Amino acid sequence: MRSLQVVMLTLCLLGGLYLITQAPSFFLPARWDPSIGHQFGPAASRLLGAALLTMAAVGGLYMRLMYYSLRRRLPGPREQLRYFVLLLIALGLLAAALLVAEPGANPDYRPPTQAR
Repeated sequence: MRSLQVVMLTLCLLGGLYLITQAPSFFLPARWDPSIGHQFGPAASRLLGAALLTMAAVGGLYMRLMYYSLRRRLPGPREQLRYFVLLLIALGLLAAALLVAEPGANPDYRPPTQAR
């Protein structure tokens, strides 16, 4: 289980750093209909990268407390408040990224062809 947590932490860290430093424009299709979605510009990409880095910070704090401390113990009220605040910040950044991204039609979508 720890290896899966390290992989997810690494993906969040690398993905967040890439989105913040490079700020690529990309299209994120909708879940159920690939013909529509959101076009992420540089500002939305940076917000999304900041959200991923915030999630990586939460994962790092959790792993440091649970696996890399001398005594493994449940998080106290201070740590729980820190997790809660960081998760609220991450959710706010994700919501801001989706609000900044422009909804629209998929520029690469082609309707499926009919079988003859």
